[in-house]
Amino acid sequence: MMIIITTAAIAFTLFSLFFIYACAIADPDTSNVGRFCTKELPSFLYQQLEKTVGKKVLSRLNTLKDRAFQLVYLTVVLGSWSIMFCYGYEEIEKSNYISTYHQYSGYVVFLMCMSSFHCACNTPPGSVTARSMPLFEHYEYDDVLYKKQTCPTLKIRKISRSKYDRFTRRHVPRFDHFCGWINQAVGEQNYRWFLLFLTVHVVMCFYGSWAVFRVLYGEVMEKDLLNASFFNAITGAEVQADSWIVFHYLFLRHTQLCSVFILMSVMTVVLCLFLCFHLYITSKNMTTNEFFKWKSVRRWHKKEKQKYEQSLQYREVADKKTNNIESKNSTGVPGELSDVDVGCIGPRGELLQHSTSSEVMDPGQLPTNIYDKGIIANFKEVLYPYSFREEAIQRYMISVSNQRESTKEREGKPKTI
Repeated sequence: MMIIITTAAIAFTLFSLFFIYACAIADPDTSNVGRFCTKELPSFLYQQLEKTVGKKVLSRLNTLKDRAFQLVYLTVVLGSWSIMFCYGYEEIEKSNYISTYHQYSGYVVFLMCMSSFHCACNTPPGSVTARSMPLFEHYEYDDVLYKKQTCPTLKIRKISRSKYDRFTRRHVPRFDHFCGWINQAVGEQNYRWFLLFLTVHVVMCFYGSWAVFRVLYGEVMEKDLLNASFFNAITGAEVQADSWIVFHYLFLRHTQLCSVFILMSVMTVVLCLFLCFHLYITSKNMTTNEFFKWKSVRRWHKKEKQKYEQSLQYREVADKKTNNIESKNSTGVPGELSDVDVGCIGPRGELLQHSTSSEVMDPGQLPTNIYDKGIIANFKEVLYPYSFREEAIQRYMISVSNQRESTKEREGKPKTI
């Protein structure tokens, strides 16, 4: 039995690490593992499921799937806290290696966890419409990632840094990604709540791991298990204790607490890496969507630079340069940076459509992110979004007032026969 539990714990840890690499670290355009896990396998499974259950049943399953991650989250979090309340608190009260006030602080952390989850799930990211556009139009077009164009779905002008999200069916300002865990698009007006949600859960997992560790460590010290002798139940032989045997003993005696400890320890690492990624892109004033777009631009620039340098060596092109990638009138990137779906594990589709032109030119200098105003200003922009500031609200109110006056003027005109 212990071998099965240990094998399952190791397998869970290895699977979690593999999931992080394949779905978050590996580039699906260059990594076979990343492409298989994020594109080929989901597409194959979806096709097979459609053949098996049919389109109508699959449509109903898709409705349930929208809430699937939230149900998994609630099952894992509430289940872990139930174990702590039922088993962990009793052990904390008996232990001399952790103070009993953690029984009360645990309730505070639990309330913070549920409150941050509620806020992240129910705070909308903002919605760009023809009427609300003045409230969200803060950024100029960089003509690299964003240029003036019309949203093909809503038929409105796409403001800079916005994107239509097909899951919530609205145009989201400063779109970051769609998060399945909160079943919500993350954008300008709720990104700060998403960061709070991540931060609270990193603290919760770390705090829970530490508390359970202190309880287990206290039992090891109080019973002097590292110097104890154990008997093999099968052979009857006496075995001197070591770290592995003590771990087996603790796992059999406190299976629930040890399982929670392993789960929270792994999730501490996973969530901490995810939080660090979002803090990094925030410090650079990038969204997840823009991070992958810039990654695609850099990849294109590197390839074009290599082509150009190789062409010069073989004298296939003249030594000429173009500044179109830095120009305000043209992007310089061949094709378009398409707006694909962006989720927690990155983009679902190709971001860059390469040009079919055979002409080789110097791509010039790699463009820079014009939205990066410095770390302090970048974080202030997230914590205090532009759309909540007085100038944006005034601009919106003036626009609404002008629209009303324009409507009254049209309605006041006599009808022509």
